[in-house]
Amino acid sequence: MTKSPSSKRDEQHELTRRALIKWTVAAGAALGVSRSKVFDILERSAGKGVAFAASTNPTMRSVHLVAGNGGLAWFTQFWPQVDVAMAANPNFSWNYPGQATLVAGTAKPLAIGPQTPWANLPAARQLTAFTCGRNETHTNTPTSTTSLNGANIHAIASVLQAQTPTVIPIIAVGDVDIGTAAGASQPTQVGNGDQIVGLFNSAASRVGGLLSNSSDAALYKAQYDAFTQLNRASNRSTQKGSYTTSSSAAQFLGTNLAAKLAITQADRDLYGLDGATRGNVQDIAKTLIIAVKAFAMGLTNAVVLPAMRDDPHGAFDDGSINTVPPQLKKVFDGFMTHMTNTVDTATSKSLVDDVVVTISGDTTKDPLDRSGWPDGTPNNTNHLYVLGGGHLKTGWFGSTDRNGTTQGFDGNGAPVAYSSNDTAKIALASVAYAIAKRDDRLISAFANGVSAPGIFLPKDQ
Repeated sequence: MTKSPSSKRDEQHELTRRALIKWTVAAGAALGVSRSKVFDILERSAGKGVAFAASTNPTMRSVHLVAGNGGLAWFTQFWPQVDVAMAANPNFSWNYPGQATLVAGTAKPLAIGPQTPWANLPAARQLTAFTCGRNETHTNTPTSTTSLNGANIHAIASVLQAQTPTVIPIIAVGDVDIGTAAGASQPTQVGNGDQIVGLFNSAASRVGGLLSNSSDAALYKAQYDAFTQLNRASNRSTQKGSYTTSSSAAQFLGTNLAAKLAITQADRDLYGLDGATRGNVQDIAKTLIIAVKAFAMGLTNAVVLPAMRDDPHGAFDDGSINTVPPQLKKVFDGFMTHMTNTVDTATSKSLVDDVVVTISGDTTKDPLDRSGWPDGTPNNTNHLYVLGGGHLKTGWFGSTDRNGTTQGFDGNGAPVAYSSNDTAKIALASVAYAIAKRDDRLISAFANGVSAPGIFLPKDQ
């Protein structure tokens, strides 16, 4: 259908409006101008509508946990297959037989137990769980629940999030691989969560450094900006990018953001960390604590981290099934509280409204056999858990029942014969849709025609 002249004009106006917002916010960041000041300037120069749009992040930030070497199995103790949990069979690998309850109001059934985190969230904000992909036992880099038409969902996230200017677009912890996607940002790799802090630790701003005195730091930044404004070359198209980057660096040199990211005892208390907390659980907690702080300051848009990797075959026999899930629950409930109570300095809104969380992995292990908790899964299935920030319908899509029978799902959310590829495409398109805040135009290049009206919440809802 040919677009009318007025439609073309309106579309061009919207593109121009977005460009104005994007470049004004980026310039403000480079020049050390606070986001709130940028919004004031936009309101005076372009009106309240543009200023309001600028104060809202166009896409969601995201945290991606990649559980390897059987580690995903731990998360089945939070969000089990519904029929398996409701069967109350003590031989199944659900540690709370007879204690599962269904969350009221979710679009699809969702069973939870006594150690499920986020249990008090409203139904529309609950988890979206997918039976999708294939079993990839004993790998730390699963692909069947991360690859959407050949592009990695973590790399896709960095493409979608590029509309929000930030210091480091995406951070990868340990050996996690974010893969590739057209237009994706290069990840910044750190060995562990603690090392994220070091990324923002300016040597010049530390005690004894050249700019450790705040007045010296401010003077250095002001002098550099004055220099660029007096230098005619700074406005040339061939030089402007370099001067903008340098100005941002001048601001950063005098600011020790690492101190603001450091983990405090109050953080440890909030996340339930103590001497008894398992090391791999503490690793997750530390990264989540720093991620929340970095998100709030606009330092990054995405963090990808490893999770568990401890191959818990003996969990039901050695008793760790009774201690590890409660520790993880404290961490994830602390994470939710931390996000809820943290104000995004860019939008002045609670951070919890702007973060998508995914949990993927190699295998969930056998849901029907707790003895030795075998690696095999019915019909070679896998899972993907998504906290969609209110942009997806909630509950389980696809299933494994108490008899080991599996079902997949189509784009309408209806049960169909299980296909590892088809289910994964729909699930990952759903993740992209949530990060894009329901803008299906943003995800079209990656979804490649995959649509899920039975899972995507409409734009106007």
